[in-house]
Amino acid sequence: MASLKQNLKQLLINRQHKLYEKEVKAQNLTYDRWIREQEKEVKIASSILLKDDKCLTNDLRKLFFGGCQEENEGNYSEKSELCRGFAFFGQEDKNRKEATGISVPLELFFSEVDKIFNSFSTDVILLSIYDGKMNEIALHVICEKIIENESIILIYGDEDIQEENVRENPWFKPDWSPDRFLSCFYFGGLVAVRTEPLKKAYLTCKEKGLLERSEKEQLYLLLFEMLKQQNAFTKRHHPSLMPVCHIPQVLYHSKKDGYEQLKDCRLPDFAVKNGGLLSIIIPSKDNPGVLFHCIDSLLERTRSGHPFELILVDNGSNDENRKLIEEKAELLNQHLKEENWGKEVDFRGCSYLYQPMTFNFSRMCNLGAEKAKGELLLFLNDDMEIIQPDWMDLMVEKACLSYAGAVGAKLLYPDSDIIQHAGITNLRVGPAHKLQFLSDEQIHYHGMNRGVHDMLAVTGACLMVRKEVFEQAGGFCEELAVAFNDVDLCYTIYEMGYYNIERCDVVFYHHESLSRGKDGESEEKQLRLLREKDTLYERHQEIYGRDPFYHPYLTTDMLESEYSPAYRYQVTLDMPWSCVTSCTGEAEKAREDQCLVVGMECAMDIYKWQYGVTPEKGRFKVKSEDMGYYFQGYSFIIGADNACYKKRLLLKNRENKRVWAIFVEDRYRQDIKNNLKDQLNVDLTGFAAKMRQKELPSGVYQFGMLAEDQCSRQKLVNWSNWVIEIE
Repeated sequence: MASLKQNLKQLLINRQHKLYEKEVKAQNLTYDRWIREQEKEVKIASSILLKDDKCLTNDLRKLFFGGCQEENEGNYSEKSELCRGFAFFGQEDKNRKEATGISVPLELFFSEVDKIFNSFSTDVILLSIYDGKMNEIALHVICEKIIENESIILIYGDEDIQEENVRENPWFKPDWSPDRFLSCFYFGGLVAVRTEPLKKAYLTCKEKGLLERSEKEQLYLLLFEMLKQQNAFTKRHHPSLMPVCHIPQVLYHSKKDGYEQLKDCRLPDFAVKNGGLLSIIIPSKDNPGVLFHCIDSLLERTRSGHPFELILVDNGSNDENRKLIEEKAELLNQHLKEENWGKEVDFRGCSYLYQPMTFNFSRMCNLGAEKAKGELLLFLNDDMEIIQPDWMDLMVEKACLSYAGAVGAKLLYPDSDIIQHAGITNLRVGPAHKLQFLSDEQIHYHGMNRGVHDMLAVTGACLMVRKEVFEQAGGFCEELAVAFNDVDLCYTIYEMGYYNIERCDVVFYHHESLSRGKDGESEEKQLRLLREKDTLYERHQEIYGRDPFYHPYLTTDMLESEYSPAYRYQVTLDMPWSCVTSCTGEAEKAREDQCLVVGMECAMDIYKWQYGVTPEKGRFKVKSEDMGYYFQGYSFIIGADNACYKKRLLLKNRENKRVWAIFVEDRYRQDIKNNLKDQLNVDLTGFAAKMRQKELPSGVYQFGMLAEDQCSRQKLVNWSNWVIEIE
């Protein structure tokens, strides 16, 4: 009898495994399959462009089949009927005969450039920087942009690696990022440039004698000079006036990783390093030991001739701690009078501003800024530790640029190489610290933790900005007392046309959460965090779900550390509405077990998911499909065969303890699987569900998960600390 039961159970297990493997196969997309699907629409649009628009077709013919001189000067001219409006310089391209009329190796471009510019007439030149070939959509989309906007003088796109017709390892790039360009030639393997601006820049470089370098470095310097002449390194104005255009499509297939081929290419140092007095503002309360460690590390380890002052802002330390901080400030100023600081730092004094009030980070920073004498402001958490002597010079160097907004640094967890902050990305689920918890010893996603990057926001734990820019932005928003105030400031600065800059070549230790604990520890803090996020996007509706420095083909729908292509996880709100059932008794009878892991990543109103605000504060038409809630997360059972379990999401009313169950759809999660190498069948750990509005009575609900073994009927339950307020 026992043997019969065991055999029946094994049949059930085998059946579950087959169903599970079928679902995994259906959801486990490869990059090659996914990107070709994305490009179908682009190809259709290109076909329509070439076929149906006669006027545009004539323009395209003028570009593609522009004449060149009949005379054969050197080896750089061909018969006009074979020429194209695009000249191609660089590595050999298998598709060259179809795409271009002329090909010259990059190493010959500069040695024969005078002849080249005089050998033919063409509107645009294609530059191939390293070995690879153009995507078949490349010329069409480049032409479309060139014709569409005369202000554009340089175009670049994305790229991937193609081996035996299989595509992999995409490099999805940001829109024009002046500081990333100054740090690394991130344009990659294919660049389209208007001929006249390039020729003008070449003559300038030749006259200044700036082209005595390697071929790639010469090209880098030449394009820098051209972009500088075309005002690319200025505040952003109307998008139609931007001289640089990023086409968010794969235009080039290289044979090796492009970043690895270009990461050592450098520009000469053109930095301006004079920015006036720097005021360092440190908010702190009842943490004298932590505060003093920050101040001592700053004064002892900084090596800079740049003048700075300290402003300590205290919102109500007790008498004992207040006295300690006052004594510390007096001691620092006494040393200053006695000229004991030496030549390593130009310290100008310490001010202590004591003003008891409810904690409001924004208000404290604004008070410090009002007292500041400096042309530059640095907002610094009291739990920061300086470890890099030249940090001040490097941050001031960027902050002084005319187009610069907020400047941040890379933060590591103390005494480790683990990243805490490397810039803030604006995902659909909210602002996110990409690369958090990853090792800085490794290079992540084409150098995102190396060099300098333009980002939509940087953390207020270490944020430098010119005082005039800070005041123009209106300072920190005091309505955001605890969270997102730094993000709000950066978004405002970005909307003013400035570029916010993350210096990953400047590193601090951040003893995070010593000051006030972690957000989300309690129900009260979590709900406050959600309210402040709502306020953030009510103030910046145009930015919601959009980040010019984070490619739309990267994952925007979940909080993860890596920069992952979106094929690994995409939210589709066209899923059916979930069935909601009363489940109080069933949940109470199930065994509560911590081996059932439940992680919530998103729980919000669908209208808000779409537009960032509630219908009352939005400007978009309310549709029936937007009236509900969207839930997303992951769940798995440690030490069990996860293929055998079916899960339901639980919501428990915090007041009356009544429990409701929601059926969820499984989602393939490569990121979770990679972290659970010792667990069985954890491919489909993700889940998603939609619930119609008014399915549940109003109230605050706690999330949980109910997992039922389909082969033994065992039921497990566990609860998350996440809550949602249903109105």
